[in-house]
Amino acid sequence: MTENRKASQIVSIFSTVLAIGLAIYLGSLIKSVDTIEEKLSHQAQQIERTTLAASDSADRSSYVPAYSHIYTDGGKPVLLETTLVVRNTDPKQSIQIHSIDYFDTEGNLIREFLQKGYVLEPLSSSEYLVEKREVSGGVGANFIVNWSNPNDASSPIFEAVMIGSGHGKDISFTSRAMN
Repeated sequence: MTENRKASQIVSIFSTVLAIGLAIYLGSLIKSVDTIEEKLSHQAQQIERTTLAASDSADRSSYVPAYSHIYTDGGKPVLLETTLVVRNTDPKQSIQIHSIDYFDTEGNLIREFLQKGYVLEPLSSSEYLVEKREVSGGVGANFIVNWSNPNDASSPIFEAVMIGSGHGKDISFTSRAMN
């Protein structure tokens, strides 16, 4: 009986050590996921871009539909976070971005995203965030992107990505510019 008791104690100690080790491992795994999310969390872009001269002017304008919220279940609002992504699709030529403005349902300017225009290099992109707590845009919100294409680059993509959750539902969808 004494050997059984010793064996039981050894198994108990081993199980406890194994459980503690597993808890430490899982804790570090969860912490690494949190660290990745922190690294990816949105911050104002820090990319160095060539600023446009005051004499450069836009010759094109693109309208991008967006939504600060939508309705579900008989009119219950679901708040949406919107990311506008501006993509230069050309592998060799740059385009120029002159202004990016955000408007509400009534056509009122809510925010000007740029102080100065910039050159968007080949295959690069830029992003602009409207947080879900900014509900003033409404269901008819939109962006106007003023840009030019002096190098005859391929057509850029201007796309809004909306995501939100509420009332037990997760919602995500995109909209692209109408040129």
